[in-house]
Amino acid sequence: MAHVILTGCTGTAGASMLAQCIKSSKVSRVSILSRRPVKQAEGQDKVKVHIQKDFNSYPDSLLRELEGAVGCIWALGISVSQVKPDEYRTITYNYTLAAAKAFAPLNPAFNFVYISGEGATRTPSRFTQLFARVKGESETALLALRSGYPGLRIWNVRPAFIDESQNPLKDGPDIMLKKVLGRALPLFRTVWPSGVTPAGPLAELLESCALDTASKDDVKARVRGKGVTVEEGDTLGVLLANTGIRRLAGL
Repeated sequence: MAHVILTGCTGTAGASMLAQCIKSSKVSRVSILSRRPVKQAEGQDKVKVHIQKDFNSYPDSLLRELEGAVGCIWALGISVSQVKPDEYRTITYNYTLAAAKAFAPLNPAFNFVYISGEGATRTPSRFTQLFARVKGESETALLALRSGYPGLRIWNVRPAFIDESQNPLKDGPDIMLKKVLGRALPLFRTVWPSGVTPAGPLAELLESCALDTASKDDVKARVRGKGVTVEEGDTLGVLLANTGIRRLAGL
């Protein structure tokens, strides 16, 4: 039975992960970090919401409560169209790196699962969009952290369009946006079926990443194939493209 940290629980991926962790027999405790109360967590005995106003800083009192967690699924984020470029970089890059550094010492082997996005690139050109560039920079920086935190295991996950139509906890604060996006699902399923990933199977896969205790070699043997890259380095680093997500999720 494991303790898992979640962020972004009012968003598509985060709400799906919360639903998965609540029902999972493998997860005994869920710590949510959020700027505001999370309606979906109300009445759930194994879930505790920690109100976190500054995602660049983690007080010792909070880290003591998080001690022993085996992994974090970092789904915190915002659309590049909703904020100015500097704020987007702060939320997407700075917050992510600050969390990984703070959480790495919580367990001798800690899985940091970063929800990036299909289209992110670690080899940008001058024409690369801000979203793809900053997400890619975050992935690269997370992998580099492994040299300073030997127990840190990095999973960079790039889902495309997440179908959360079956998510029982999908009524978060951004429900109107979700309804609009939901109307586009039939079109996506028709013209780009491989780009749609059901939220349930995705959440199950993310949970398995957060709880994984296998060695790098064992993970490499288990996940190798299309859409998956096991990164160089002494400790585990994995990149899951959307094709790899779908394959490992059995889709």
